[in-house]
Amino acid sequence: MKKRLKITKNESDMIEYVIKSTICLSVSYGFYHFVLQNVKIPIFNRFYLLFSLLFALIVPLIKIQMNLNIGVNPTNYGFSSVTGILLHGEEVTGNPIQLLTFQSLLILIYGLISSILLVRFALNIYKIIRLIQTSKIVHLQKTQIVLVEIKSLPYSFFSYIFVNRSDYEEDRLEKELFIHEQAHCRQFHSIDILTVELIKVILWFNPFIWLYRKAIQLNHEYLADNKVLSNHDLTDYQNTLINLVFRNNSTYLASNFNYSLTKKRLIMMTKNKSKSVTYKIAMVPVLAVLVFYFISCNNESKESKSYENNDVAWYHPILQKHHIEPEGFNNFENVFEMGTENSIDDRIATLKDAVFVIKTAKGGYILIKSPLAVHNLNTNRIDGETGTIEIYASLKDTKPIKAYTLKKFNYQIRNKENTNDSWDAKEID
Repeated sequence: MKKRLKITKNESDMIEYVIKSTICLSVSYGFYHFVLQNVKIPIFNRFYLLFSLLFALIVPLIKIQMNLNIGVNPTNYGFSSVTGILLHGEEVTGNPIQLLTFQSLLILIYGLISSILLVRFALNIYKIIRLIQTSKIVHLQKTQIVLVEIKSLPYSFFSYIFVNRSDYEEDRLEKELFIHEQAHCRQFHSIDILTVELIKVILWFNPFIWLYRKAIQLNHEYLADNKVLSNHDLTDYQNTLINLVFRNNSTYLASNFNYSLTKKRLIMMTKNKSKSVTYKIAMVPVLAVLVFYFISCNNESKESKSYENNDVAWYHPILQKHHIEPEGFNNFENVFEMGTENSIDDRIATLKDAVFVIKTAKGGYILIKSPLAVHNLNTNRIDGETGTIEIYASLKDTKPIKAYTLKKFNYQIRNKENTNDSWDAKEID
């Protein structure tokens, strides 16, 4: 038989999450980029960027089932190539081959890059803490000015403003720069930066995370610029920025003047509030509802069916006739928890009541009588390499686990060592 690449349930869920979160991020960022970015509403944009980022990461984890009553005709569910069966609470396993799979390689690469980013993040935090511990600190209006020997423009981190010691002592720094950095401190912009940096460690492969960081950082500059301009002349402040932009030596994780952002900042300073800003803001909740409905609400039809036989029939060849009572009660509780089986003939048996089919983490399938017992199974240990059984399913009185439905499967069960305690499942090509 051909070997196929198997995707476990956990891997499938992760792929689904990545796809859905990427869709959410693309829609949220796209709306900001094309609608809100050039509108002079920095306070609103700050909360939009932060909460839309968290919204896009949380919504794919929420699943709401929407049931629609749809009348359908009885149908055969066709044949599905599945493997693996759990009988008598034991595993029927094949001989698993331990290989470095493509999935394992991807996980290894992902873990390596995430680890590098996490170490980089931690080292930069440590670098800032060490600067605070080893430098002279001057207290100024609920902020602490850290006098560093490094030649750089002022930058801030939480309540700390880092400035070059000689520039500060010789009074070579413009007052507007202190006001600008104090705005970063008092508005807690470092919280936003740290949040997106931590998310980036986990979802570094998503390009929208990087775009979000740039957008959040630029919007912080708009907010700080507004604070400066509330008490200073626009032209003087613009000239100050132009003179300072070429002296930048940026420190990671800190708010700073940056050449790539300066042009946009200068343009935003001259803008007036748009008359259509109210309509644009009103579009945000509408967009949020649409995204939430599209991502989290699954429309699954609640099928109303009529069957000649509402039972689930389990067919298998009986190779040891004396193990099945020709007419009467057969106790298969070790397999199906008190399931009863009435003999039709010495080859076919019908199991009454519902049988649940659930998919294992390794891509195989197991059968179980009680849905409550599903929680006690370790489906990760089922290798799904052996066994076939045929099931004719009626969904009228059954509730399949999660998204999996009962189908028509092929299995052949052979009795093992003339006992009812265990069964050997042999796959049919």
